[in-house]
Amino acid sequence: MVGSNHQPGSGAVDWGPGAACVYVVIDDPDDRHARASAAGAEVVRELTDTDYGSRDFAVKDSEGNLWNFGTYRPQPPA
Repeated sequence: MVGSNHQPGSGAVDWGPGAACVYVVIDDPDDRHARASAAGAEVVRELTDTDYGSRDFAVKDSEGNLWNFGTYRPQPPA
């Protein structure tokens, strides 16, 4: 679960809105980008092929948090 801390005194760290940056691994960034754009998402980085082999894009949610979606799957060290 990812959500806002709207409960003062809850003991949770409150960095305030717009402080989160999340990367979500997906298989079809073209489809997700099209769906997000059609739904009115604020795209802050257009669909791009990176030099490290990922295809990704980023959107900002209504609280200013950055959501990155792409095909990059980091591998643990051998």
